[in-house]
Amino acid sequence: ARWILERRDFSWEELTADDLAAPITPPDEETLIAWHQANAAQFTSPERRRITYAWLTPDMLEATVQLDDSALRDLYQSRIDEFQQPERRMVERLIYSSQDEAEAAKARLDAGEASFEQLAAERGLTLTDIDLGERAESELGAAGPAVFALDQPGVVGPLPSDLGPALFSMNAILDPVDVPFEQALPELRGEAAADRARRVIEEQAHDLEDLVAGGASLEDLAAETDMELGEIEFSADTPPQGIAAYEAFRELAPALTEGEILQLHQLDDGGLFALRLDQLIAPELIPF
Repeated sequence: ARWILERRDFSWEELTADDLAAPITPPDEETLIAWHQANAAQFTSPERRRITYAWLTPDMLEATVQLDDSALRDLYQSRIDEFQQPERRMVERLIYSSQDEAEAAKARLDAGEASFEQLAAERGLTLTDIDLGERAESELGAAGPAVFALDQPGVVGPLPSDLGPALFSMNAILDPVDVPFEQALPELRGEAAADRARRVIEEQAHDLEDLVAGGASLEDLAAETDMELGEIEFSADTPPQGIAAYEAFRELAPALTEGEILQLHQLDDGGLFALRLDQLIAPELIPF
């Protein structure tokens, strides 16, 4: 709530071409050519590698894997705390060493002499230090009924806690969560399909390694297995899309050499891939 309500106060002024004392004359071709030559490093393409690859990811298999209804229900039960939650409160707890101290602090708060944050600061604490996060009524012990009796943010107490008398600041009311199995099914099916697809790839890994060890090419892997063939012109500037979005690929591609023995490598989502360097293109000045 503090983060959502945080604001910034600032001033700004826009400067445009109309604010210049005189318009800037567009450079002629001679000036541009000289700039191009003087700043060749800015206009030199990086080393590029034309790479052919074969890869297999869980995403490629998700639509084809078979899912068991009982496994989906088991998954729902294993994540029941996400789908079934009681009403909760965002709570901060400020503990005192005695009931008298706690009552005196509450009296100052009620009289407007100090804020809850100031009371915490007097004890050398910040609101972050005393934040309990989201709590159900049962998690607050004897203080639960009083905190949950509030229908808007406020402070109650002193109330007993396991560390002594305390003031409780309730900052937000979180509605109960009740997501039935049928409503959660699309999300569960996606997770279960991805998990099943990863296990299918694990089961295929040994056969794929045998094919590679037996001299299969990338084209053979794509023709005989579920792996898909692709090509990429890779450099340090290649955007993280497709196979180039994987850190494992971006680490291996710059070190790949021509004629290197084909190997299977692991992707961080459980997928597999193999690479072949087809052409190394040296850095070159982009023509004017």
